[in-house]
Amino acid sequence: MFKKILVGYDGSKSGRAALEHAAVLAREYGAELQADWVREPLPRHSDLPGEVEEEAEGADEYFQTRVREAEEIARQHGISIRCERLRGHPAKALVKAANDGRFDLVVVGHSDHSELWGRLLGDTADRIADHAQCSVLIVKTPSSQTPPSGPGPAR
Repeated sequence: MFKKILVGYDGSKSGRAALEHAAVLAREYGAELQADWVREPLPRHSDLPGEVEEEAEGADEYFQTRVREAEEIARQHGISIRCERLRGHPAKALVKAANDGRFDLVVVGHSDHSELWGRLLGDTADRIADHAQCSVLIVKTPSSQTPPSGPGPAR
């Protein structure tokens, strides 16, 4: 069913949930798995000398940390993973990567923005689902709320 899976991974809780789901799917379907991290372009000008270079170095370190995390999750699932770094708006960059790479599935985490924020601006996952030419799985992280306690299972 799925031969090529792309997962958007930014290191967030929802991004990690998406990566876990994508790894399971890749293992089950014998699919290729690629994790993409997207960062918005750095400013071209700065008031302070070296500020742009420091931002770039920080972004590189952050990406390398994400790569190690993704590789560890892939290893735990007995699969390999390819990691890419993209620039631009996350939704636009991931849709372009998915379409250009002819992926069968894009897996992304659901943002933790408020419902109002999502309705007004839309979130990254919604935009990807609207514009990708393949299937999109939006992974929601479990609620941090404890379910109400009630009677246990009937015996």
